[in-house]
Amino acid sequence: MRTSYPQHGIGTIAFRIIVNILVTLLACTVPLASRADAASARASHPWIFSADIHLDPTGRYGRGTYGSDSNPALLASTIRAMQHVDPDPPVVVIGGDFLAHTFDARRAVPTIRSIAQQFDRAFPHAQFVLILGNEDSNCGDYRLSAGSPFLRAIATAWAPLVNRHGAAPDFARTFPRDGFYVGSLPLAGVRAVGIDDVFWSPRYRNACGGSARAGAQTLSDLNAALRRSPHLRSWVFLHIPPGIDAFSTAHITHGLIVVPFLDQRAKDAFVQTVADPSHDVRLIVAAHTHKFAFRVAGVGAGAIPMLLVPSVSPIFRNAPSFLTVRINAANAIVSVEDWTELGGRWADRGGLASLGMHDVSVPSILGLQRRLAADPALRERFARLYNGDAPPEITPHNWRVYWCATTDLSATAFRSCMAEGGFSIVTARGFKAIAAGAAVLAFLAAAIVWIVRVAQKQSRRRRERRAP
Repeated sequence: MRTSYPQHGIGTIAFRIIVNILVTLLACTVPLASRADAASARASHPWIFSADIHLDPTGRYGRGTYGSDSNPALLASTIRAMQHVDPDPPVVVIGGDFLAHTFDARRAVPTIRSIAQQFDRAFPHAQFVLILGNEDSNCGDYRLSAGSPFLRAIATAWAPLVNRHGAAPDFARTFPRDGFYVGSLPLAGVRAVGIDDVFWSPRYRNACGGSARAGAQTLSDLNAALRRSPHLRSWVFLHIPPGIDAFSTAHITHGLIVVPFLDQRAKDAFVQTVADPSHDVRLIVAAHTHKFAFRVAGVGAGAIPMLLVPSVSPIFRNAPSFLTVRINAANAIVSVEDWTELGGRWADRGGLASLGMHDVSVPSILGLQRRLAADPALRERFARLYNGDAPPEITPHNWRVYWCATTDLSATAFRSCMAEGGFSIVTARGFKAIAAGAAVLAFLAAAIVWIVRVAQKQSRRRRERRAP
């Protein structure tokens, strides 16, 4: 339908001027309204952060059984709980380790594809941020092959979710190479940079014919992406956090060996890259520990806050968990709630507010550190939240291991925080244990040599007595 204008005189000119002004105002108002609606939606709908699903599709594990990985019933229960908390989240983050710890590699692609389909049905409008973990390979644990058909199949399955609303147009091209991609987030001037840091683990083995330079390529990709758009702020998503494996250090080596998550050179290069102020990295999101916690990467003005996402799998005797995250108008995380299943019931077990934190930032994390050092009651609360309100892994005897791991990401700094002597990853107690073990081995070796010689002498004497 065409608009009819007066055809003659000053009235015509005045009418056109008025119409043009109204059209201009309307054009300006619509984007403003859209931005306001987007901000309102962001404030009213939390994002969902999940990780370490570790699904065994055979269903052999009971739902929520401590010490076992997830089965289909637990995954379905988790997705229903997420929908109940927020049926239409703007963003869903899944931080890697889709596959169970003991897994038939032939099922890898169908299982991860099935998980994508379930999340797609549950959240058809959400943008997804996807990261792979060390278990996510059809070659074995810590055996991902760069440039493999496996990575291409995963990219095909997840591209419609990751690139929803055109958020990550290069995902299908870059992800199959080494698990790397860049996507925009529904935040003004903020992007997601996803990397697969399994290549940086000391446990990684290039066992299935992938590129031997995958680790170096990943770091090069990260550097290039952060340099390419200096006007953008970045949130970096990975699976394995840089720093010390507190569980292994406390419970497996008993403090004799400091166990790092990543190769030292790769970890140092990563921290140096993200802590470069010119790269403007504002947040690191990791998983792998199966626990809800925080860390700080870097020092001083270049320090970056790190959020650790808990696991759906209860294999480490933690309660199945996921997080809901709220972000304010300044693009800062100001609320995190930990939702866990205990006794077949999902509930909010607490979050930032229960720890006296106002946001996920370096000052807030360092403030929590100061209060944890002085407040046993707060340490107990943190230990319960860390394990999803299941019986805590952090105890009054080992709490300092976890406390030091929050800020001291190198073995040397960690030993200093723990007031432990030693060298590199071996503590002074470790050297004493090694020396004691060596002495025991030397004693046993000497004893064996003596026993063998005695037996030889007796055998020789018996032969001599029998000789004519």
